[in-house]
Amino acid sequence: MATTTSRPGSPPPAARFLASIATLVAILVVALPANLPALEANDPFDTRLISPPPPALDLTAPTGSHLPCQALPAEATYGVLEVVDLALCRNPTTREVWSLARVQAAQVGVAQSAFLPSVDGQLAVRRLRGDSRSATQRSAALTLSWLLVDFGARSANLEVARQLLSAASATLDATVQSVFLDAVQAYFNTQAARAAVTAAAESEKASRESLTAAEVRYRVGTGTPADRLQAQTAWSQATLTRIRAEGLLRSALGRLARVMGLEANHPLRLDE
Repeated sequence: MATTTSRPGSPPPAARFLASIATLVAILVVALPANLPALEANDPFDTRLISPPPPALDLTAPTGSHLPCQALPAEATYGVLEVVDLALCRNPTTREVWSLARVQAAQVGVAQSAFLPSVDGQLAVRRLRGDSRSATQRSAALTLSWLLVDFGARSANLEVARQLLSAASATLDATVQSVFLDAVQAYFNTQAARAAVTAAAESEKASRESLTAAEVRYRVGTGTPADRLQAQTAWSQATLTRIRAEGLLRSALGRLARVMGLEANHPLRLDE
């Protein structure tokens, strides 16, 4: 701690204060590692090297846009591979667990920093006024601390951080597998729903043709009213089945879009 007070005959306070600052800077330069300029300011322990890789190449893309990571034209068709790729890239669940894994990797760096010395500097200027005179006090302090022996506490904390990182990486792997399975299942469920709509439309068309034939037979006198009514009922039932199938297809497309990280009403064209 260095304290200076303005008194007659003493060196100028500003000179003494600057000398104290120069001493603090010299001590700080000696205390810092020699290779400090080579270290990255944001990641001095290179924790990115131990972070799990992203599930998709463009997972770090901004989340504000609803476009997929790999921008495709609006008229593009999606196969199962494209669906899985976009699901891993855009699904918010994969983003969340990957971010948590990166945070845990940073915690490993925090635990490693406990083995380094710490430097604390303080500068203060205080103005004193009395009845007869006034004085200015300037103080500068530098505290260097380095914990050498802690009976294994820091090593234990570092091992805990590494194990938590392993657990976060395992969670990321499980989440990627879950999203992969959800995307594949949603894709084939959508394909099955589309096939059901096609089958229902064909059934409705056949029922309509049967109703037309029954009406012709009824008009020429070779059919009964019961035949005509039965054909009309079958056609109505086929129409209802087709409408329900279309609703299920829309729901399946919405679920598929959500798995892919898109809006539920996002238009999707799937491979035949």
